[in-house]
Amino acid sequence: MIAKILIATQAQQLDRLFDYEVPESMAPIVKVGARVLVPFQNRLNMGYVWQLVEEPECAHVKTIHELLDKTPLINAVQYRLINQLAEYYFCSRVDVIKCCLPPGINFRKKRYYRVQPELLPRLEQQLATLFPVPAVTETLQLLAAGAKANWTAEGWQKKLSHLPKVWDYLLAQHILLPTSELTEPKVAPKKIRLLQLAPGACFEGESAPAKRIQTSLTLHPPGLTRSQLCAAAEVSSSVLDRLCREAKLTACETTQERIPVGLTETAAARQITLTEQQQRALEVILDPGSQRCLLLHGITGSGKTEVYFEAALDRIREGFQVLYLVPEISLTPQTLERAKRCFGKEVALLHSNMSDGERYDQWFKIRNGTARFVLGARSAVFAPFTNLGLIIVDEEHESSYKQEDTPRYHTRWVVEKLAEMTGAKAVFGSATPAVEAFYLAQTGRYGYLHLEQRYNQRHLPEVTMVDMREELRSGNKNILSRLLRESIQKTLDRKEQVILLLNRRGYATFVLCRDCGQALRCPSCDVSLTYHQNERFLRCHYCDYRMAIPETCPHCQSSRIRYFGNGTQKLEEELGLCFPEAGIIRMDVDSTSRKGAHYEIYHKLTDGSVDILLGTQMIAKGFDLPRVTLVGVISADSTLNIPDFRAAERTFQLLTQVAGRAGRGSQPGHVIFQSYNQEHYSLQNARSHNYLGFYEREIACRQELRFPPFAELVKIGFTGLRSETVSAAAAEFYRLLQGQLQQRVPEAAALNAVELLGPAPALIPKIQDNYRWQILVKSAEPSLLERIVKKAWDDFAGRKSPEVRIYRDRNPYSII
Repeated sequence: MIAKILIATQAQQLDRLFDYEVPESMAPIVKVGARVLVPFQNRLNMGYVWQLVEEPECAHVKTIHELLDKTPLINAVQYRLINQLAEYYFCSRVDVIKCCLPPGINFRKKRYYRVQPELLPRLEQQLATLFPVPAVTETLQLLAAGAKANWTAEGWQKKLSHLPKVWDYLLAQHILLPTSELTEPKVAPKKIRLLQLAPGACFEGESAPAKRIQTSLTLHPPGLTRSQLCAAAEVSSSVLDRLCREAKLTACETTQERIPVGLTETAAARQITLTEQQQRALEVILDPGSQRCLLLHGITGSGKTEVYFEAALDRIREGFQVLYLVPEISLTPQTLERAKRCFGKEVALLHSNMSDGERYDQWFKIRNGTARFVLGARSAVFAPFTNLGLIIVDEEHESSYKQEDTPRYHTRWVVEKLAEMTGAKAVFGSATPAVEAFYLAQTGRYGYLHLEQRYNQRHLPEVTMVDMREELRSGNKNILSRLLRESIQKTLDRKEQVILLLNRRGYATFVLCRDCGQALRCPSCDVSLTYHQNERFLRCHYCDYRMAIPETCPHCQSSRIRYFGNGTQKLEEELGLCFPEAGIIRMDVDSTSRKGAHYEIYHKLTDGSVDILLGTQMIAKGFDLPRVTLVGVISADSTLNIPDFRAAERTFQLLTQVAGRAGRGSQPGHVIFQSYNQEHYSLQNARSHNYLGFYEREIACRQELRFPPFAELVKIGFTGLRSETVSAAAAEFYRLLQGQLQQRVPEAAALNAVELLGPAPALIPKIQDNYRWQILVKSAEPSLLERIVKKAWDDFAGRKSPEVRIYRDRNPYSII
């Protein structure tokens, strides 16, 4: 038997299969998707069994060294998904595999340097002609010690760091040879030792502490750890030691699941009563004859979540697993609480804010089938489901469903494929569906479900627009308009809650010298630095460079340095001055970086200890807080001027979503938009909660300019440390694209078939000292677009400079 092995490397040129012979002892148990160790490039490497065939394609094949998995980690659905996603999104299969497996499960490569012993006898004489005697003596001692101790590459570098010229010489003369070996995986099941009562142990006549130990262990038959038992029985560890020596207690090793934050708490069950509209939507979702993919378009507060959970309950009763995706971790606490009410211990959680060990345990809980309801962010779509029956994509319009690193997939595409492969229903839900998703529903590719009324007949909140130009003319230079300040005070007087959205982190958006006009900028990125009041530092939001505030301008030495613009920290300070009695909490990337911060903020909101929640866009969706009656948007038009074809869509979605947080309880809601451009159609339609009005204007613009959904896009990105090298690479790739276009499309039709935009510098032309250029390829014929880009990529492979990194992003969410 021959196994075609995919080597576990992310090098694009090695994304092919290599033939290896399967030893007779492995033949009955080796399966596709299993990990193996194979000899590759003179060392053992890990690989994946990708195919099993009877005959090799070459005359001489090596033999598999070791089978690592009797049960493959990659199941049949994941295997098909990996192949299709790698092909569609221009990435290697190993890039996708890393999404499908839990973190830390693979063997790791550790780099070493091996001493060449045959060169050592002549080495002292060679070194003596080049380096001082003390350096030679120390080097020889280190070589002898390192050869015995088998130091890692980092160990050698540390030992010889004060002798850099000697270090360079040892490498250049191949006295130290680089090598590597595989070490144990970083993450493994967590093992704990439990103490139990020994069979037949007699505690007659024992002391009171010993009898308390007996009682505690009787109440916990599986056993307790030493610390648990000491606490439960209120004894010292010396009592346990004595009972172990007397063989009255025995110890056993067992596996313990690591429980993520949020799963440890219990929640009381709650009865759900669906409205007539919700019931009709549920019936369509559960109908085997309805379309595989459905768009649930429900206005904010219409009860989409109740429909999701009723559908999930039905599927789980039928023996299926359910995947529930949320766009951000900030939405997890509330959804998790509802999930625990319905499904208890059958809930699994997957997101990036968990530790590697927690994700490892949750992954196996899903694969073993003990988790029936899986809640997570976009990466949870790759979990190892055994019997998937329903996929729910909540807030499907969110940009975070698009992966910005390799593999650059969109969750919508992956969910469609997953539903097709498993037979599961996929429900995409939103109050403001993505234009592409709504177009798919309008053209019949998705089924369409609409919830037009808020739950319990509650009204949508009234929206008031405040023209900040008029506020400035009347002398108000404050971040809060007079109307918003008065409305906040009235809301607080009624003991109700307020949400304020300002989509900018930090205290001041930039710091400027008023004499020379220069803003303080990041030395590694072509962006201005943001002032963070809490840290009293200027920070770059791209590379995290930080610097103290200078006393004088670095350009002209003037002391007239001033802060401009407003961020969430400045708003927090302003609110503290205006409303000193109010409980205020801020929710942005800076305040939620600590593990468990999202859960802490959510519980403060629900227990009533917070009166005002302010933050960036993460507060705009998903929160169902009945006491929130006022929502204020500080700069409603701030995202309109971004040079991206989705700018109007993003603005409309953000405003409509955050407005929907108000008036979800018994009291009516009120929303205030502060803006300088209130005439724009995205603001006007958000004000009237009119999705269809916005869609009609937006889809007409997209069709006229041939942007998605009427065309597909591929962004080719180029980055490197030298501007001229990056721009030259972009120009050469553009020439190859033009050549392919001319070969495949008649000259007269070429302009309409494929459009090439660029090459040009990116909107932010430098990040982390890397210059950035890009080309945008646009076509209404996806197959033609794919062929042209792939052929140009292959032709460019032999010409590209190692200094330039290149990536391809199919249907990018942002084109800037």
